[in-house]
Amino acid sequence: MNPIISNQSLPLEQMVGQMILAGFRGKTVSENSEITQWIDSYNIGGVILYDMEMTQKPPGKRNIDSPDQLRKLTQNLQSFSRTPMFIAIDQEGGNCARLTSEYGFSHFSSWKEIGELNDFEKTRSFSYLVADTLHQGGINLNLAPVLDIQNSSDSMIGGEGRCISGNYNEVIDQSRIFIEEHRKKQIGTVGKHFPGQGSAVQDAHNEMTDISDTWDESELIPYSKLIQSNDLNAIMMGHVFIQSLDKDYPASLSTKIISNLLRKKMGFNGVVICDDPVMKAISDHYSWDEIFELMINAGVDLICLGNNLEPYRENLIIDSIKSIVSQVQNGKIPMVRIKESFHRILNLKSNLF
Repeated sequence: MNPIISNQSLPLEQMVGQMILAGFRGKTVSENSEITQWIDSYNIGGVILYDMEMTQKPPGKRNIDSPDQLRKLTQNLQSFSRTPMFIAIDQEGGNCARLTSEYGFSHFSSWKEIGELNDFEKTRSFSYLVADTLHQGGINLNLAPVLDIQNSSDSMIGGEGRCISGNYNEVIDQSRIFIEEHRKKQIGTVGKHFPGQGSAVQDAHNEMTDISDTWDESELIPYSKLIQSNDLNAIMMGHVFIQSLDKDYPASLSTKIISNLLRKKMGFNGVVICDDPVMKAISDHYSWDEIFELMINAGVDLICLGNNLEPYRENLIIDSIKSIVSQVQNGKIPMVRIKESFHRILNLKSNLF
């Protein structure tokens, strides 16, 4: 594995590149692949893998075909990068799992099923299986666990089996086990979706998610406790609007929620990841340039650009990097924000790799 590099010799566009978690098409990579060009030209921070290609009908396969194929893919991706890359995936279990028995991997229970068992040893066995499977496949960042509390029977995310409990103490205890087993395999974890979207009935993929009337301050407790115990490597922001926290912006674009609440008040110094801004909860309401300006100035460090939602956007990664670079150069995004994010990202990588 290449050593973690310092920022002394990096041009701006490559520092910005480290802030991008890119989705790409293909189950193999070569020197001529599009993803390889992004790695070479922009030093992108990492990739996010999907099993299904959702930008075509009917959906086809995107990045995953078998355990052997996955291992070769991740090894090749890392070999092309000067800086160790995040190779990320959503492997919560149940319906939100990219590695499934269909592709030759184990069957993974849902987070809800694990919560219903409420047995720490079974949670540990489940968490070990997830972490070991990712480790064997060369994946080093799991976009899990879900820390959302299911406080509504109409919850969209709860209905999908992605919430472990309606009791925040159970969320904390079970999630800590999940995180511990991943750390043993040098895999980073990402608590999500801050500041809590367990009560949301809307799907942020399709529309603005306003939970002002249903969100409760107790939903911050899992984050607060896991931050205090130094268990959270990274936190993913939800595209949720909560008027009591910010009357103007959703959480993923909010300085009040990210910089003031999460960082200053709750003391989180790790990496803040933004859920994909292509989701209509964001992209239907702001221009692409506005999204990056607001998001980065609010305190987001790593931006997930999966490009796996209709319509597929040609040149999404390059255009996004150029937009951020341009806004730094014209003063809309301070250079200090890029450096802060760059250092947080490299710090997490140095702790993992």
